[in-house]
Amino acid sequence: MIRAIFIGGLTNGKVVYDYLRKNKYVELCMTFTYPDDFAGARHVIFEEDTKLIKTLSIKDYISTIKEFSPDVIFVAGWAELIPSEILSVPKMGVIGFHPAKLPNDRGRSVLAWQIEDGYTETALTMFKYTNYPDGGDILAQERIVIEDTDYISDVLDKVDEATYNIMRAYFPLFRQGLLVGKKQDLSGGNFRRLRGEKDSAINWSDSCKNIYNKIRAISKPYPGAEFLLEGKKCKIWKAEILDMFPFGKKEKSGTVVAKLYDGTFVVKAADGFIHVTEYDLI
Repeated sequence: MIRAIFIGGLTNGKVVYDYLRKNKYVELCMTFTYPDDFAGARHVIFEEDTKLIKTLSIKDYISTIKEFSPDVIFVAGWAELIPSEILSVPKMGVIGFHPAKLPNDRGRSVLAWQIEDGYTETALTMFKYTNYPDGGDILAQERIVIEDTDYISDVLDKVDEATYNIMRAYFPLFRQGLLVGKKQDLSGGNFRRLRGEKDSAINWSDSCKNIYNKIRAISKPYPGAEFLLEGKKCKIWKAEILDMFPFGKKEKSGTVVAKLYDGTFVVKAADGFIHVTEYDLI
């Protein structure tokens, strides 16, 4: 029997939590997750449990975790860095998940950056935590295809599925001490920064493809790509590139060249037109 602690939230965290909670070889000693009113994207409320603590910071519970003396700590769907004092507690390590082909795309907001940059595939990596963010030994990776029609919510669903697949396939090996980690080459790869509000702004002088990718990257449940439309902030949730459109070819980029009967509209970009099919005016 393995004594485990789980730290996390969101839908992918719920996948790991449910797997550990139902596994007959695991004693889930304690779970730390976000409060019910947490405003993060893909937040999910965990079942009430006498061993469940809801918090915004694991740093407040270092002594509690030490008292439980777990064999392993699993972390998924948790943005806060895990303090060194916690990393040194479990003899089997602290195990995390990152939606990238590590050592590529370490850091924050990685799925949004990947979609905006036009990636056609990524991966979910299970790895051992160290003091270097996303830099520990790789334990498992599952490839995730990013279709041209996938929005961020679709890719997040695929991450949840990959999370379950990895736990089901590799946890039995990990439990028996048969899962050997692969050291990362931290001299390679890249590091992504946390996205901010300015990263949501649409540059209509860019190509249709780049604009479409930005819209897909930060659609619901993320903040949405945006621009000013008739003095109001317009958040675009869905759109399509028009291969053929007969009007407005000489108009300036960013011009709304057509308003359609169903409330959708068409905007001129650098090399074509974007049909905005779902949006909110704020």
